[in-house]
Amino acid sequence: MTNTSAVLTIAAISQLLLLGHSNAGSGGGVPLGEHADLIGGLPLPFGVSVFYMYQESNYDVTSLHATAGGYPVPFLGANAITGVHNEVHEVNAKFDWWAQPWLNFHAILGRVSGEADASLSPDIRQMLGMNGFKVDYDGVVYGGGMTLAAGYKHIFGSVTANYTWADVDLHGGSGLSLAAANGIETLVITPKVGWLFDKGAVWAGAFYQFTEHSQSGSINLPGFGTVNFNAGVEDAAPWNFIVGGEYKINDHWVLTGEIGLGNREQVLIGTTCRF
Repeated sequence: MTNTSAVLTIAAISQLLLLGHSNAGSGGGVPLGEHADLIGGLPLPFGVSVFYMYQESNYDVTSLHATAGGYPVPFLGANAITGVHNEVHEVNAKFDWWAQPWLNFHAILGRVSGEADASLSPDIRQMLGMNGFKVDYDGVVYGGGMTLAAGYKHIFGSVTANYTWADVDLHGGSGLSLAAANGIETLVITPKVGWLFDKGAVWAGAFYQFTEHSQSGSINLPGFGTVNFNAGVEDAAPWNFIVGGEYKINDHWVLTGEIGLGNREQVLIGTTCRF
């Protein structure tokens, strides 16, 4: 349950695709293949990027079914857990290709680690004598997606869609045993609008993340012994705002930074080599 949340975020987090505006000369391109005088020119067609991402987000427990000795534990329902707070660290490699001036494809491979902290409701805390429980996790994230982009002179816009899969190992705390996560799927969509300079760009936009997953396991609870459970979780707030920018060192190297604000806090930094 906790774990799930954590992992999901992570996966999702790896997806941020930045519009790599390296200078490939003037002339062709946007919008939609028609020629436009885009400041800074079009990016070189291929890119290899390395990004580090930190993210904090919350998940809601949508379902929770618990049994002890083969009998239901009625007070352990979805409302027994008030929420799951997840912190994630992720390092990703991204490989992208501008197939058209308005169309980019990319693939992602990354390593993720984090901690999910589940909080119990006040009544359950008093009954069990515990505030909640934590789950650590680490694993591999991989996936891909595409970007549609358009721009004219200083102004550009883009929409990126990503799908990722996370294979993670879950490490429960004392008395907590978790089944294998069996892969966690995440969809992320990031629309952006921005302003181009000769040496880089700035932008603002939104980050939408959809994750929905179930997790099973067992936990030793005072007075009840071993309790088996199956829980479902999803993002507490799918949308948040993002602002960012990039600095173009030359035609081949770009530095990028981005922060997320609102319901989901995140920080991304990285570098891209285009060729």
